Parts: sequence; C-alpha cells; structure tokens
Amino acid sequence: MKLKKLVIITSFIALSCTVAMAEEKSELEKKLDSLSIPDDKVTSVLSEDKLYIVNTRYSSLVNRHELTLAGANNFTADSHLSTQQAALAYRYHINSNWSAGLRYTRYTNELTNAGKRLFDDKKMLPDTDYALNAQEAFVNYNTIYGKLRWNENTVVYFDQYIALGGGKIKLASGKTNLAFADLGLSFWIGNHMSSRVGLKNEFYKQTQLSGSRNIHNGVGYIEFGYLFGNGDRG
Repeated sequence: MKLKKLVIITSFIALSCTVAMAEEKSELEKKLDSLSIPDDKVTSVLSEDKLYIVNTRYSSLVNRHELTLAGANNFTADSHLSTQQAALAYRYHINSNWSAGLRYTRYTNELTNAGKRLFDDKKMLPDTDYALNAQEAFVNYNTIYGKLRWNENTVVYFDQYIALGGGKIKLASGKTNLAFADLGLSFWIGNHMSSRVGLKNEFYKQTQLSGSRNIHNGVGYIEFGYLFGNGDRG
C-alpha cells in the first residue's frame, strides 16, 4: 500500500515537472520569436538607418602653400642621349582636392655609350635637339585619399593625383611650347612634410637636321616638399 502511494506521488511529481518544463520552453520560444525579424522585413528595417563613413584628413590642405624639389629621369630619351631633370615647384592648395602651381626644370644631358661610340668612331654627334630648361604651370586634382599603416604606431596618409599643364621649353634650337600630363602618389608626413612619386608625360616638337619631330618623354620622378601653415587634424 505504501509502495503504491509512493509510485502515485512520484508519477505526479514527474508529470508536474514535465508540464512546467513545457510551459517554460513555450514561453522561451515566444520570447525568441518576438525577437526574430521576417526575411522580407530585413531590408526595410535597415533602410530606416543612415550609415556614414568618415575619413577626414590628418592635416588639412586648405589654403596652404608648398615648396618642393624633384629629381627625374627620362626613360624614353634618344638612345644616344641620357637625360635627367632637377626641378623646383610651388603649389597653392585651394582645398583638399584642387591645387595649382608653377615649376622650373633644368635638364642635364649626357652621351650614352652608343653616343660616345658614334663620336669616337665617326666624329659625329647625335642629331638630337636636346632640352635645356622649362617653365611650367599646372593644375592638380587629388582623386583618392587614404592611409597606409606600416605597423601599430606608424601611419602614412596619401593622395592619388592627376595633373595637367603646359609652358615653354628651351631646346638647343630655341624655345617651343610644352604640354604634359602627370599621374602619381603624394604622401603626407606629419603636418609639414610631403613626398611624391609619379610618371610625367611631356609633349613638344623638336627641330633636327632631318626635320621637325614630335617628342613624347616618359619621365619618372621623386619629389620632396614642405607645407607652410598649420593644417588642422581631421
């Protein structure tokens, strides 16, 4: 008799626990369901929020002046002549994207081994209307701004830019018009220092004994500069 009562009591307790667990699970499922978002509602929910990505400059370029020194090499020069350039440039940065400037360039020309052999063997100099100097004006546009992290504590900020300009170039035969297009990267180091690497394409007409010829120079350069004024950190 006692055993029968014990079995009845145990069964009742087990049944009660099962019912309680079922009710608790059902309540938990209801809470989870209330948090879930139907698949067809995700887009509309997200569309109610506006997301912004802010990538301000470490040092502002607005209304700042810059002086630079550059060294360059002409990779498409006449096979008898090796040509390098040294340039001094001034830039006025109107804002973060646009700048305008002036540049003075000196050209250095030397005979290559082929040119020296031509002179030594035949006592002839190459028929080349070599450049002496140039004065240029240009407009620069920064297309992409970003930053490179070298390590945990070192970050370098940069712009990818294009520039167009023109001016006068003095050749051995005299002065003529010059046009150019420029593509490169400028790196901003701290608030005042700058560095650039790029490829400049020069176009002009030279006069030779055999007649006039259109010239295209592909010039690679490295440039270092100093920014005047105090740019505000972004």
